[in-house]
Amino acid sequence: MQSVVFTNPGNLRLAELPLPIPCEDEVRLRVCLAGICKTDVHIFQGHFPIHPPRVLGHELVGIVDALGSGVPESWLGQNCGVRPARFCGQCAACRQGLPQLCANFTCLGNTQDGAFADYTIVRADQLVPLDELSVEAAVWLEPLACVLHALEASGAADSQNVLVAGAGVLGKLMIMTLHAISQARIAVVDPNTNKIQEAIALGAQVGWVVPRSGSVSKVNDQIQSWAPDGLQVVIDTSGSPITIERAVAWVGPGARILLFGVSNPAARLSIALTDIFNKELKISAAAGMTPASFTYAEQLLRLGRIEPQRLVTAVVSLADIPSILVNEVLMKTGKVLVRSDRETL
Repeated sequence: MQSVVFTNPGNLRLAELPLPIPCEDEVRLRVCLAGICKTDVHIFQGHFPIHPPRVLGHELVGIVDALGSGVPESWLGQNCGVRPARFCGQCAACRQGLPQLCANFTCLGNTQDGAFADYTIVRADQLVPLDELSVEAAVWLEPLACVLHALEASGAADSQNVLVAGAGVLGKLMIMTLHAISQARIAVVDPNTNKIQEAIALGAQVGWVVPRSGSVSKVNDQIQSWAPDGLQVVIDTSGSPITIERAVAWVGPGARILLFGVSNPAARLSIALTDIFNKELKISAAAGMTPASFTYAEQLLRLGRIEPQRLVTAVVSLADIPSILVNEVLMKTGKVLVRSDRETL
C-alpha cells in the first residue's frame, strides 16, 4: 500500500508498505479522507518527539475492510469516523479527570501508524459509525473535539466577550463553534486582512489586523472601545508568545487567557508578573481532546450545528503531502484534506 512515512525531523518519504493485518479487537480501514493538521507539521519539524519510522495523520474517515478476532462481523464494510486517541484510565492524570494528559496516551499518527496511507489499523472501540453523517463532516471529529475542549477550559461559552487570536483553520473553527453554542460577542485578530474578513463571515462581530511584531497601540484603542471593561477571554490559536504578551494588556480583571496554538519548543514569554498579579489573571492551556469533547463534537456534527467543511480549500493526494509539510503555503489558505490515490469516493 502507498504510505507517507516520517523518518526523522525534516524528512518524509512516499513508500510502499505491506498491507497491515488487524490483530485481536482491531479492524483495518481503507482510508477515504484524512486531514492535514498543524500537529503533523510540528512532528515533521521535530517539535514533538515520536519514534520513527511512522506514518503520520490522525484525522480520518474510512471503510472497514478487514476484521481482527473478537470484532463483530457487522463492522465489515461500514463507513466510520475515528477517535484517534486512547487513554489508559489508570495513570495519575486519568484518575484526576485529565485524560488528555494521560501518561500512557496512544494515538494514530503518533504512537502508531496513522491516516496518511491507503490503509490503517484501528481498534474497534475507536470507530464511529457514520450513519447519516457525511464523510466530509466526519473527518472533522477530532479537530472539533480539540476546539470544544479548549472552549470548556477557557469558559468562553459563558462569557460576554471573547477574542480569538489567529484566524487560521483552528481559529476560524473556534469562531464557528462559539457562534453556534454561545451568546458571546466574538472578536478576532490576525496579521492577514483576508483572514479577518473570512472570520467575520463565519461569526465574529469584529476583527483587527495586528502586525507580527511591533506596536499595536491603535488596536489597543479599538479593543478598549469594543470592550470598555476589558476582554473576558482571549484564546490564542497561533502559538505566538507575542499574542499572550499583548493579551495581558487587553484583558480586564479576573480574565482568562488560554493557550491553544502549538508553540515552537524554544518559544518563551516575557511578561511582568505584576501585570498578571494585579488583574488576578488566569493563564492556562488546552492540549488535545477528551472523550467527552469528542462525544460533543459528534453530536454537533450530526445535528448540523457546525459545518467545518466550509474551511476546506484543497483536496490533495498522498504524494502531495511531503511538499505541503515542507513549505506550508497551501495550509495557509485553509484546511487541506487528503484522498488516497486509490480511493474512489
